[in-house]
Amino acid sequence: MAEKVFNVYIDEAGDEGFKVVANKWLSSRWFVIGALVVPAEFDREMASVINKIKDRIKYRNKLKPLHFCKLNHKKKKVAIQEIKEKGHFRLIITGVYKPDLIKDGVLKNEKQFLYNYITRYLLERVTWLADEYKRKVRLTFENRSNTSFDQLDNYIQQVLKDPKCQIRKDMILSWRVLNKSQSKNLQVADSLVSSVYAALEPDDYGNIETSYIMELKEFLYIRKGNLFSYGLKLFPYSGDSRILQERILG
Repeated sequence: MAEKVFNVYIDEAGDEGFKVVANKWLSSRWFVIGALVVPAEFDREMASVINKIKDRIKYRNKLKPLHFCKLNHKKKKVAIQEIKEKGHFRLIITGVYKPDLIKDGVLKNEKQFLYNYITRYLLERVTWLADEYKRKVRLTFENRSNTSFDQLDNYIQQVLKDPKCQIRKDMILSWRVLNKSQSKNLQVADSLVSSVYAALEPDDYGNIETSYIMELKEFLYIRKGNLFSYGLKLFPYSGDSRILQERILG
C-alpha cells in the first residue's frame, strides 16, 4: 500500500529586522511563517486554483506568479474565495511579535536564528497534524535570497537530537526549495500566509484587516477546540495576540 503523504508549502510574510527610528518601527512588527498542508492526492487540484484566480481578476501576465500583497482588496477577496472553494487543505501559522523580543539578543542579533526558530515551531505543528492523519510530509520552502537552507537543515537536525524535541520523528520524507514561479501551490501559500499577516500587521494608518482570516477560519488547524496552540501559534503572547484571539473566536 502506498504511503499517504501531505505536501506542505511554506512561505513567510513580514521581515526579520528590528529597525526602529524615533520610536517608529521601520521593520515589520510581525514576522510570520505559514504552511499550506495539502493531501498529495489533491495537490494538482489545489494548484489549479491559481489559474482560476487569474482568470477571475483578469491578471495580465498569466505566466507571472500571483503575489497576494500586490492585489487590491476586491481581488484579494476573490483569491480567498476561490481557495476556500477548493477545500482539502489545512493552514498552520506561526508568528512572532518582534517588539516583545527587542531585548532578546539571540533572536534579534544572530543571523537567521529567528527564521530557524519560528520554522521549528511550524514543523512541530505540521508533523502533529500529519501524525493525526497517519501521513508523512514532503516540505517545499519558498526560496529566499537571504536564507541559507543548509543552515536551516543543520539547525533542524540538531533540534531532532534533543529528547524534548516536539517535531514528530521520522515524519518528514523530504524537503526542497523552489521559487514561486516553479510552484503554483507556493503561490496559494503566499495568499494564505499574507491573509493572516494582514490581520496582525498594522498598515500605514494603524489598521489591520481581519476579513481574510475570518474567511479561512475553518481551515486553520484546531485540535480539541484549541486554535492558538496549533493552527495559529503566536508568541510572545502579547496584547496584540489576545485581541486577535478575541476577534477570531468571538
